[in-house]
Order: sequence, then C-alpha cells, then structure tokens
Amino acid sequence: MIKVIHVVSDTNIGGAGRWLLNFLKEVNREKFEIKTVVPVGSLLTDEIKKLNGQVVEMSDMADKSFDRKAVWTLYHLLKREKPRIVHTHANLSARIAAKMAGVKHVIYTKHCIDPPIPNGIKKSIKAMGNMLLSDRIIAVSNAVKDNLLDAGMPEEKISVIHNGVEKLKEVSDEEKDAIRMRWGIKPDDIVIGIFARLEEVKGHCYLIDAARIIADEYSNVKILIVGTGSLEKRLKAQVRALKLSDKVVFTGHINDITPLMNILDINVISSISEAICLSIIEGMSVGKPCVATNTGGIPEVVQDGYNGKLVPIKDTDALADAIQALMNEKELRDVMGKNGRDFMDTHFTASEMTRKLEEIYLSLN
Repeated sequence: MIKVIHVVSDTNIGGAGRWLLNFLKEVNREKFEIKTVVPVGSLLTDEIKKLNGQVVEMSDMADKSFDRKAVWTLYHLLKREKPRIVHTHANLSARIAAKMAGVKHVIYTKHCIDPPIPNGIKKSIKAMGNMLLSDRIIAVSNAVKDNLLDAGMPEEKISVIHNGVEKLKEVSDEEKDAIRMRWGIKPDDIVIGIFARLEEVKGHCYLIDAARIIADEYSNVKILIVGTGSLEKRLKAQVRALKLSDKVVFTGHINDITPLMNILDINVISSISEAICLSIIEGMSVGKPCVATNTGGIPEVVQDGYNGKLVPIKDTDALADAIQALMNEKELRDVMGKNGRDFMDTHFTASEMTRKLEEIYLSLN
C-alpha cells in the first residue's frame, strides 16, 4: 500500500478542499493510505471524517502558503509518518518540509492562476524554487498549465488533470417546492445562484450590481449567494444600499449544496480569475445552464451558446444581459442544461479525475 499525505492549509472549503473531498470519495483505499493535514478549526475536518478519512489538525499551520512554524511542525510529522508521497495544495511550507524530511516524491496541485511576474529575476527564482521543491505539478486546467509555463516551469513536470465532481442527486418536484418554501422563494420566482467563497476574486459585487438591473425589469427573481468569506459584510451592505434585500439571500456556509443547486434556474460565476469552476460543473450534473465570466479555465467547461453563456469579466451590463436572455427563454435553459449534463458526464467526473491521479501515484518509483 502506498502512503500519501495531502496538505491543505485552507480553513474554509474552497476549490482545493472540494477537490480533496471528491478525491477521497473515489480513491482506491486498498492501494493507497491517505492522510490529510489541515489547520486546527478548518471546515474540512468534519467533512473528511464523514468520508472515513484520516485527518491531522495542526495548530501551527495558518491559512497561507508559507509559514515558518508550519515548516518545522510538518517536518517532524513527515519524519514520523514516513509517507512515500506528499501531495500539497498551494502550500509552500509542506513542500519545503517534505524535501527536508527526505520524502521520496513531492506533488503540487495548482488550483489557481497567478498574475504575471514582470520581473525576470523574480520569475526565475520562483520557477527554480518550484522545480526544486516539486517532482510533479498537477494543473487543474489547461489555463493553469499555461500560467505555469509562463512562470518558467518546464512542461515535462506538468500534468493536466481537470477537476471532477461527484454527480449531485436530482430531487423530485415536490422536494423542490419544499426547498423553495424553506428559503422564502415563491412558486413563480426565477432562481439565480452563485456558489463561491465571498472573496474579491469571485466578483460577487458585479453580480449584485447586475441584480439591480435585473430587478428593475423582473419582480419574480431571487438570487442566492451561497458561501462565506471575508467580504460578507461589504457585500451585504452593497445589497442594502441597492435596496435588494428582498431579492438577494445570503445562505452562509452550506455543507450539502444539493438542495439549493436543484432549485436553480440559472447558475452563475462572476469571477475575475478562475482556474476552473467546480460549482458550474456541479450545476451541470443536475442540468443547470450557466452564465460565467470568460476567464482562466472557465471556457474549458462552458462552451458559449452550448451549455451556457460567457461574458467578459467585470462587465455588469453583459452579465445582466446574459442572465436576462436565459430568464426569457425556458426552452433555451432546458437545452443548455441537458448539454451541460452530457458534457459533465464525459469530461468532469470525480472518478475520472481520481483514476488519472492514481496513475501518476503508481508511476512514481
């Protein structure tokens, strides 16, 4: 059995955390012993335990990539555990600790797209550091691979494995009615949703501005903002200032997004930058059309006019127009939803993602 330790520094459940949970549902536990290291208080801890996963909580690991204290704590942990593979997620501390501890193989999954580094010296130093500290790098989209290549990483070290998700359960019409009632949504309301951390990069402010435009035309609209994050107070203040409190619902953190995803009419992601979007893929698994910003790896998931609509980043008017176009045509929503479901089944399942990663684990001598 191959022992693998994953290190995730997230306290919230973002893309890396959801990636991990999907992986743990599918990994072959007869071939791989998986342990996960997370910070104390991470929302991931209970979710990993629900999947019968082994989890180690670390008090010295902050919600950031590099932390001096974390390096030494992780070093001692890895010396004790003696894993064959350490698989890190945006955690420089873990990569340094793994090399110090003599771990045979260090893998780094890149879940985001970094801004370009204009300074040639800084770019070279960062590329050299990544090359020395990582034996293999997993890019979650071709856009992420391009970002790594631009940063000076050698192509032979990079493998693209698109994020995959577990297909959400579809619920009955009766259950949908009950869910809508629970959230104060009327039978004739068109439900728009965004499932994303409340952080600057996700562009919620543009969706809220678009909501003002939409609400001026439609009285029967409800917008669900699902998630938590550092911008919660600011975004709620924006909603109040635009007099949208009766249209916009902040749900907070939701462990199981299945009920809310099922009642959507339109799934939205308004990100400024996005490596790939799990919530759009999850929505496709239950036949939800989407409106998404044309950035990063999103066009690898959303084919404009086929399973959704793409709009420029930070363009409130274009976002509102695309949402309204889908609101006006239920038949178009149904067609795009079916196309999205088929596309997800073919390209973005958790089982396919996990199988490809297991092949990489097994290929390491």
